[in-house]
Amino acid sequence: MPAPRGLVQQLDQYLHRRRLLPPNRPILVACSGGADSVALLRLLCAVNQSRYWNWRIVVAHVNHALRGRRSDADERFVRRLAEQLDLPIRVKRLRLTRAAKAPDRVSEAQARTARIAALAAMAKRRRCDVVVLAHHADDQAETVLLRLLRGAGPRGLGGMLPRRRMRGIWFVRPLLGWPRNTLQQWLTQGGWNWREDSSNATGRFLRNRIRRELLPLLETYQPGIRRILHRTARTQRSVYRVLWRQAEELFRRAAARRSGGALLLDRGAFAVAPQAVAALALRQAIECQGGGGDRIDRSSLIEALRRIRKPAGHRGRQTIAMPFAGGILLHLRGQTIRVVRSRPFPAESLRLLKSNDFGKRR
Repeated sequence: MPAPRGLVQQLDQYLHRRRLLPPNRPILVACSGGADSVALLRLLCAVNQSRYWNWRIVVAHVNHALRGRRSDADERFVRRLAEQLDLPIRVKRLRLTRAAKAPDRVSEAQARTARIAALAAMAKRRRCDVVVLAHHADDQAETVLLRLLRGAGPRGLGGMLPRRRMRGIWFVRPLLGWPRNTLQQWLTQGGWNWREDSSNATGRFLRNRIRRELLPLLETYQPGIRRILHRTARTQRSVYRVLWRQAEELFRRAAARRSGGALLLDRGAFAVAPQAVAALALRQAIECQGGGGDRIDRSSLIEALRRIRKPAGHRGRQTIAMPFAGGILLHLRGQTIRVVRSRPFPAESLRLLKSNDFGKRR
């Protein structure tokens, strides 16, 4: 059966319009063997028939080794698929159970962190600047709901970004505009098969329960809820971009100087700024000192701001220390906020970290 070309043309036009992937470059395409990633790989191969793109596609498979023989069968399937498409493949087998002692003790977050690290390492070895992931519109809706349940603000409710830099590599998600059933229908029409991941059926992971229980229930209250959540994510990203630019301006005004590797900030500027803007500027200061942005808890930022805004009074000379992820300490003394890395960190000129990707997304 010939491959339907409608979806291929849509993706081709989308990539041209958004400039998510560079032409004439090697790209690493993550493929688990599931329907989403198999569709992604086949779609990119079809798009690459255009003379414009000229990608050198490398297939990447991460074997988490959490489902025994089924994980190995997934790996064999992806290897055969890469051979059929005449593409090079790189495989990384993880050993997550050594730390967790048992497969059912490995969390989604642990598996994701290990997978991103493995993909970034494979990309660097292949001299690829880009890793392409198969997240789609349903994944985006699940992510927005998941973060809403956890009390996220505009940054979290913006969902997954089409393009984001992690571990020195650009991770690109070109399928966020298409739902899961569209991708599966495209594969079925083409006569192509894929692997089913049995872990997607378990109720142990909150994301699975959102997919199998909460979203279908919400659909009975509001038809088209997935599309609405996708639109909400776009709106929240726009809100976040505005807040981020305001936070950059606050950071510029408040950043006094560096002293012995520490970043000194004007407490007064943070005290009078709107809370959402001040929290983001504080996050920028922590990231500027090498703190991990994704590991900075929003509640910790709000608590730090509460202390910053509290009048110093007669205890103004007392130093208050607040720890953050990545070995960052905030010292509050008088009218100065001192942001320092507790582990050695090379001093460098003050710079704003503008690569949150809400501001740089194309």
